[in-house]
Amino acid sequence: MKKYIILVCLAAFVISCSQKKTIGVMSYNVHNAIGLDKVTSYERIAKVITDANADVVALQELDSVTTRSKGVDVLKEIAKECNMYPTFGASIDFQGGKYGIGILSKEKPISHYRIPLPCRSEPRSLLIAEFEEYYFCSTHLSLHAEDRLTSAKIIAEELSKLNKPAIIAGDFNAQPNEESMLYLAEHLNVYKKGDSPHAENPSPYTFPANEPRTEIDYICSMDHEQKIKLVSHYTKYAPVESDHAPIVAWLEIK
Repeated sequence: MKKYIILVCLAAFVISCSQKKTIGVMSYNVHNAIGLDKVTSYERIAKVITDANADVVALQELDSVTTRSKGVDVLKEIAKECNMYPTFGASIDFQGGKYGIGILSKEKPISHYRIPLPCRSEPRSLLIAEFEEYYFCSTHLSLHAEDRLTSAKIIAEELSKLNKPAIIAGDFNAQPNEESMLYLAEHLNVYKKGDSPHAENPSPYTFPANEPRTEIDYICSMDHEQKIKLVSHYTKYAPVESDHAPIVAWLEIK
């Protein structure tokens, strides 16, 4: 009987270790929901997100109750349309409210916190949310190369402190061969063109949205235990809703 119990426990342990979960990850600079046609529409931004069926979404360029956005909390409006949980990270005070980045998630975060990042023209942020099996982070880096490199070092250091696999997505404002991205590639898995050649649109280009020809938005992970496997990585077609098109990855987590 004792031997039987041991075998059952061992089998249960093996099964639990081999379980896998696939999640959809998106990064989308939504430009405050102002499209290339100058129309502000939270509904069509939400439709792009829901059509992708992503589980977690990193969003950039969000107003929260500013005069410019007529007192609207942009992230909450999009979250309401998507039926997802909003997590906001304010980078600056702006026009009576805040301006920054955010995360949408189907699962309510356990916790979240913000790390300030340098930018000589406008403070930036790293927003970190904890979920049951992983951390998910959103960021939007500086337009200045030196600030981006400093931010890359801060990001790598902060993610290395986490006790679960970490996924980060955002507008990094840098080409793949720039110093900041090369530094991140030494410390993180930076998903790129060719990683999933059979995806619907394996191009990594996201800017400008109507004719993407620049790679500045990324999805990356830090995973020392190799629990994350890339399944698919592609740019989603969204030519007018924002000035960026969103990038999507499907990740398998053990």
